[in-house]
Amino acid sequence: VVRVPAHGGCGERPRAMSADDEARRKLEKPRCDAAAVVAFVNANWTLPGGAIDASSASELNSYDDRNFYARTEDGTHAYTLKVHNGVESARPGLLSAQTAMMRHLQKHNVPAPVPMRTNASLNFIGSINEKNKSPVRDDVAYLELTSGGSNGGRARLHAVRVLSWLPGEIAERSKRVKHTPEFLRDVGAFLGTMAKALTSFSHPGAERDHLWDNKNVKRVRSPFVDAIKDSEHKRIALDVLNAFDTIVVPHAGALRSGIAHGDANDQNVLVTVIHPSVADEFFAPGQKPVAPKATPCGILDFGDIVHTWRVNEIAVAAAYFALGAEDPVANVAELVTGFERNFPLTQTERRVLPTLVMCRLVCSVSLGAYSASLDPANEAYLLLTQKPGWAALRRMRDVGDETFRDVLEASREADARGEPVGGTTRWIETR
Repeated sequence: VVRVPAHGGCGERPRAMSADDEARRKLEKPRCDAAAVVAFVNANWTLPGGAIDASSASELNSYDDRNFYARTEDGTHAYTLKVHNGVESARPGLLSAQTAMMRHLQKHNVPAPVPMRTNASLNFIGSINEKNKSPVRDDVAYLELTSGGSNGGRARLHAVRVLSWLPGEIAERSKRVKHTPEFLRDVGAFLGTMAKALTSFSHPGAERDHLWDNKNVKRVRSPFVDAIKDSEHKRIALDVLNAFDTIVVPHAGALRSGIAHGDANDQNVLVTVIHPSVADEFFAPGQKPVAPKATPCGILDFGDIVHTWRVNEIAVAAAYFALGAEDPVANVAELVTGFERNFPLTQTERRVLPTLVMCRLVCSVSLGAYSASLDPANEAYLLLTQKPGWAALRRMRDVGDETFRDVLEASREADARGEPVGGTTRWIETR
């Protein structure tokens, strides 16, 4: 049976996402196994390819939801079975906005998962509930589960979705996915295409007060920055937050706004990896074997969509693609240069961009420190995972805002002149 919670529709009242919400997202992660989810899906969806084969289901990594990969019994179709955490499940307006964005991007040739319609909604697509004038939710069913969190382990309703499976690999740096300057520009160009497509998208469910929105970065001062124990790290974080006040805030009114994906990191961008063949001169004369080529082919995870400054789309992505890089500023420059091929930034957006990249890193490492403080037994491991973020922040602060902006500008101008990819950032840094 499809259960619908008694919350408001898409016009639900926005509320601030707090430290309590962040903790709840972990505590209210769904507790369920693949068999239970497959049975629920088969009872509530009639899918192309037929019923889901329970033996094919395997769990996927997820920050605070529960996701499973599964195939149909005839083996012709694959899907992601997604069980949302308790916080998002209680916000149907946000879920509706996520669905609308996925469908909008698909319509505009930006590959994204397609939400499959439930049996209960097949005859009501596009209709309006006359009682509250809200759209019929056509892709979500609610599964009752027992979970932890603020309700003391009692039963709660978790939103379930079935999403079409997008083929590809995540863009995380690996032996198969090299973060070369060419690759980073391709990723940036893909994200620029997505940003351009989203200029024609709107939805009231994305109008929310979200802690992970870069506009709200000042909120991480307490309790998140306060949780940072290392004095040098805390100084870096506070310096970035002060820069936000002096560099970004005075120009806030001049920054374009709209709905953004909000989390285009290397775990959420999909790529296709192509291996050259011997017939294509796998061994070029006198050179090393040609490396596999990774090309962006899709976008995943719509949990952080929000109405924000449009420049935040590339700022967030650049922060994550800078992690682990020998030269994080150069990585940012290549990504931003590709982005501007399809979505040119204004001069004001270019001025505040370096600060916004660092703001996202501060948000990430600060919330990581806060999570570690709540889990003392796992604190050493959790803090270890923050090291790349602190390394990137330290390098960006050492370079300085002015040189950071010079690197981005030099890379953009060289690309506009048609110069070869790479080399520009190293020139400007040694000028």
